[in-house]
Amino acid sequence: MMMKRLVMMMLAGGLVVTGASACSDTPDDPQIEDEQDAGDQDAADEDAADQDADAPDAEEPDADAEDPIARSAMALRVKILNKAGLPVEGAQVRHGEEVLLSDAAGEVVLDAPEAAARFLAQVQAEGYAPSSLDYPVHQAEEGVEAHAILRLLPLGPAQVFNHDADAVISRGNVRVRLPANSLVDGQGNPVNGEVEATIASLDPTTEDARFMPGPLIGLPEGGGPETPILSVLMADISFWQGGEKLQLADGESARVEFVIPEALEAYEAGDAIEFWHFDLAQARWVQEGECAVTEAGIQRLAECDATHFSWWNADKPVSLRNCVNITVVDAKSGEPIPGATVQGDGLDFEGALVGTSLTDAQGQACMDFLLDGTLNVGAYHADFLYQDGGPVTVSGSDVPASCSGEGEGECLEVTVELLDQGTCLSGEVLNSEDAPVEGATVYAVHEGAVGAQFFSAVSDSEGGYCIEVPLNAELELSALDGQGQVASGMASTVGATVAECGDGECAEADALVLGVGETACLQSSVSLGGWTTPAPGVPVYVYSSYPARSCEAGMEDPFTWGPVVAHTVSDATGNWALNLPLSLSGTVYVSVGSCQSGLGTSCLNSDRIMPVQLNGIPGSIDQGHCQSIHPSPLDAQCGAE
Repeated sequence: MMMKRLVMMMLAGGLVVTGASACSDTPDDPQIEDEQDAGDQDAADEDAADQDADAPDAEEPDADAEDPIARSAMALRVKILNKAGLPVEGAQVRHGEEVLLSDAAGEVVLDAPEAAARFLAQVQAEGYAPSSLDYPVHQAEEGVEAHAILRLLPLGPAQVFNHDADAVISRGNVRVRLPANSLVDGQGNPVNGEVEATIASLDPTTEDARFMPGPLIGLPEGGGPETPILSVLMADISFWQGGEKLQLADGESARVEFVIPEALEAYEAGDAIEFWHFDLAQARWVQEGECAVTEAGIQRLAECDATHFSWWNADKPVSLRNCVNITVVDAKSGEPIPGATVQGDGLDFEGALVGTSLTDAQGQACMDFLLDGTLNVGAYHADFLYQDGGPVTVSGSDVPASCSGEGEGECLEVTVELLDQGTCLSGEVLNSEDAPVEGATVYAVHEGAVGAQFFSAVSDSEGGYCIEVPLNAELELSALDGQGQVASGMASTVGATVAECGDGECAEADALVLGVGETACLQSSVSLGGWTTPAPGVPVYVYSSYPARSCEAGMEDPFTWGPVVAHTVSDATGNWALNLPLSLSGTVYVSVGSCQSGLGTSCLNSDRIMPVQLNGIPGSIDQGHCQSIHPSPLDAQCGAE
């Protein structure tokens, strides 16, 4: 299971200033002025060439002198990951006028925007809450790329309800009270009948705040400068019908209730907490009124009124803070690393996850964090395997200081070292008959200084694979053959020596045997024309990432839609059950139905019902403890062919 960390609350990633220039007197790119002759300037203007030739200190160019290093704004290579640290393929990244899709490795490359100080992009992926990218633009040697990781929060299961009556929708510590017939579609038309709701919530005092949709920087109500904000709880709240996102009609509002986490015991009934929604286009939280703190039994609630649905956050602004100058270097050479992501991860509530930024040409960045806080500082760059020695711990003080120079104190100084060489891990992938499997994708997931990230390889004709991984690491392994078979396991490189694939003694992993290992179990049902008529013989496919379902000619095969990890058909009573590898704990996607002649995708279950958050409890069809998920109603004409 992925190691879970206590991540306490956070100050804005936007407080991370764009490079060392905000934290020192040394500019990023020193300007060198040519010496000028002290003679008549008008004459120089008329004949600058003659002036240069006549100047007493004029010299012929040195033929042996090195050309100055050409610099340009770094492009940004972004790796988009899910909760398990695995790639999200097909995520849509809107950057200016350009729309890009992440590849099989979860990557997109953004060209540096012209005359802009920030990379600013919106990120949408089916089955995940929307998110944003917000990073500074820095210059470095021409051809150098900057690197970043974006983590997406799964939407969670869809909840279906009748919108013709008032409804209460709850998930985790979030509750929404929705008036009847208060929603409209994208054209402003009233909506009635069955509607689906999704809530993706994040408690920053106990959950991984790396999944929030952007930096905690707020735009106060009524204007004023941007301000860092401190979150109580946040959630993406969405409503859907027929795959289309719905909104509240003009003049309507819904009551949103956040259960205030135990860590925030200072809040009392009668207090007010600012209410903010997230503007994806700006990557900023925009204040919209206040929430009232009330008591409900032993719980304290933040009761808020929302006029539309998006990411919402109950926060308070903060002012006093500390800062740290971070220098990221190559652990071997000591050379600075431009374009590395830096991240702060709080060890106490005051320290908090402060967000991320990028190092400049000198490998430097500056980060603000909460006053007197403690945090771990990590860095990531795709050309390096891992951070030497793990995160660097930074402790603040009660003397304010900031990257912008405000406060009486000074910024702390830390150096983070990245290693481009670790060791190698070799093993083999076998089928249930112990025969080698060629072409299986093997993932090794490591909990690094900036969170979970993967390393991968593909098995050869003898079933063998080799992956370069960090030293002294515990790794979760999984193998997928693309045809519904999955294997999982663990490996360790503790005590291994520095080595590379094909050149050295690699750490050995136990064989990954497809179809073998501890399992979880899913169960549900399929019905026709509503909820009462069972649908036997309907195909069910489970994918490890969101499937690109299509019924166009040549695309009807469900095995071409994405990585299948299990499949079955519903029985005579419309019920179905599947065993899945327990190592897949996280989000999977359940597709029900098939492409039928003349009906296209209308005989597939709703996109919003597909995401399923596995509960991580061991179970099987034979032994029980299966996790029940939402039934799939199909049109009456969509029975098994």
